[in-house]
Amino acid sequence: MTRNNLFESTFSTKLNKFEFILPILFTIIISSILSYFVFFLEFEENNSSSLLYGFEDFFAVLNIVIIILVSITILFIFFRLFRKKQKLAIKILVAAFILSGILSTLLFVKLMFNSIFMESPVILIIAAFVTYIGAYFAYLVLVEALSERMKNLLFVICSGALGSFVGVLVPSIPIIILSLFLATVDLILIKRKSVEKIFGESEYEKLIVAIAFSNNQWGVGIGDLTCYSMVVSNTFANFGVIGGVVSLFMILFGSYLSLLITLRRVRFPGLPITLVLGLIPLITMSLLS
Repeated sequence: MTRNNLFESTFSTKLNKFEFILPILFTIIISSILSYFVFFLEFEENNSSSLLYGFEDFFAVLNIVIIILVSITILFIFFRLFRKKQKLAIKILVAAFILSGILSTLLFVKLMFNSIFMESPVILIIAAFVTYIGAYFAYLVLVEALSERMKNLLFVICSGALGSFVGVLVPSIPIIILSLFLATVDLILIKRKSVEKIFGESEYEKLIVAIAFSNNQWGVGIGDLTCYSMVVSNTFANFGVIGGVVSLFMILFGSYLSLLITLRRVRFPGLPITLVLGLIPLITMSLLS
């Protein structure tokens, strides 16, 4: 998470802390609703533990490997392009993120129709409509016609949907390992200012603003929002309401602590404190189960 350098002198006194927590809260609520829906379906189907119930184990592993490879490929292409055409690279990254979130939402809609045994042309109409919406917003990003308010709204929805999709697709142990790995990487990158050294301070500022839920004073990265929703949704999907709610409040508490530290600095990694606290219910219940 970051704060705008233009407001350094007044940031700590004028920032509405509740306003800062709201996008994180709504993102997690979206992911919690989707993951709880999956948990409810699994309970109805003899308490299976994942969306991949009924499939072979290798298929689950294959999906995880594909997600990792696709993510690495996208990031590699982004950083290569960013060196030459920064503005285009940022627009492509944002458009791809929005499309991913919309498609994740579509998969949950399909799951909902399957759960109520509704196989009808209606699902095709909904799929076409959702796909059109995603393509339309991606187009607005590419032509720079998307308002800041709509961008922030889409970031919340897509972060919640995408994080929830990964959270219910991947088993708990890989989620724990992945979360701790991302938290460590986030800490190292911010501490060493690795990205700033590669692209320069001014370009880094533009990148942060473009890929964060932000206003004039602060910003929360879409990566942070997605990771928060991923952890909570995995806890919800595997251990039910109690674990999910505890994880949600731990994430919010961790975000608030990170904010207090950010008040004294320009930037502070949003993942380490928040994810470690958010993972406590997941790790505890995994060990006890």
